[in-house]
Amino acid sequence: MRHTLLEPDASGSFVGCSYCYATARDWARFGLLYLNDGVWNGERLLPEGWVRWTASPSGIHNIEDFNGEYGAFWWVNTTGGRGSPAWRNLPDVPPDCFSCRGLDGQYIFVIPSKDLVVVKLSQDRRFQDPNLMLYSLLKAFPVR
Repeated sequence: MRHTLLEPDASGSFVGCSYCYATARDWARFGLLYLNDGVWNGERLLPEGWVRWTASPSGIHNIEDFNGEYGAFWWVNTTGGRGSPAWRNLPDVPPDCFSCRGLDGQYIFVIPSKDLVVVKLSQDRRFQDPNLMLYSLLKAFPVR
């Protein structure tokens, strides 16, 4: 990532889940690092197994907001709230999709089965249904 600013919170601590500002290309590079299992330009930057662990269900659900399940720093699409695939947040998107979600509707989606990273930075979570947006992209631009 080349144009990124990571700021501490008011107490001086780096939160990790917020206060990180980057360009769309830099967020896409972050997604590509995870798409490529932590390897960048042939060099392993993340420990082997890290990406699999972060994109695996942890058992923590957020039924009210996302009907999704949290992995480790990523939301996963393998199961939904209460562990049921019927409750998946992105029912029309491959179940191997995992994502970062910003407070105001920003997203990084990684879909390994489609060899795809999608970044959405617009700040309006009501503007677009992420399931419909990804479904439409996958339908319009079939990959793999």
